[in-house]
Amino acid sequence: MKDKARWIKWLTVIGLLCLATVVNAAKLVFSQDGEVLKTVTLDEMKKQLSTHQVDIYDPQYGKDKRYIGFALHDVMAFAYGNSWESRLTTDVNFIALDGYQALSTMDKLMEQGGYIVFRDVDTPEWEQIGHNQSNPGPFYLVWKGDKQTPKQAYPWPYQLAAINTVEFQNRYPAVYPTGVKKNSNVFNGFKIFKARCLKCHALDQLGGKVGPDLNAPMNILAYRDSEILREYIRQPSKFRYTQMPDHTDLSSEQVERILEYLEYQGKLGSK
Repeated sequence: MKDKARWIKWLTVIGLLCLATVVNAAKLVFSQDGEVLKTVTLDEMKKQLSTHQVDIYDPQYGKDKRYIGFALHDVMAFAYGNSWESRLTTDVNFIALDGYQALSTMDKLMEQGGYIVFRDVDTPEWEQIGHNQSNPGPFYLVWKGDKQTPKQAYPWPYQLAAINTVEFQNRYPAVYPTGVKKNSNVFNGFKIFKARCLKCHALDQLGGKVGPDLNAPMNILAYRDSEILREYIRQPSKFRYTQMPDHTDLSSEQVERILEYLEYQGKLGSK
């Protein structure tokens, strides 16, 4: 109950931040396990951090783009201190204004190539992005490496509002598959779900808020045909207009592992 109350308090902070972002200067909230440590404005970061022009191929737009922003490592050190790499966390959660949550493992964040950008060089205003043609500001996390793409589980959240360092099992106890071996099909399915699905979907109200909860109040496999789900996970655009991206790069075996994981979590939830 204490953890739930703390997270509700954290969501309230994010809600207030979202309103403040629209009305006032762009801001980022930094926290550790849901406890807010620091809130900083874009102007404060400009005064303290070096800015860079970032020329990349942006997979979100499908073309070359140019941005102005800060190196991700500089932002993390500014918010969490120079020893941020040694903090006892397993993951970092990048939270967008609309509830989208891009979770990244610490090993990916340790790599060079990440930038939090705040201006689109190619247009006076941000170029609209995504299915809903949204403004990606005030902050957008991008990566320069050819293999640092969303499909390789690197976070690319736009409308970035907050960064939260977390111990995954503590923050997402209902998502972590307890009682299974790490070389099992279920655990492999969990790893794929964590990388691809958790950013938009929740299990038992823990996770992303863009898509539906897949385990509460009822597990999705209890009311959706598994054969349809296999096809839908790989290519939702074939079924309907949706914000959910296609995952045609996933193999049939990988999709099967996701379903095995969801089935396992459903059985846990029903006990």
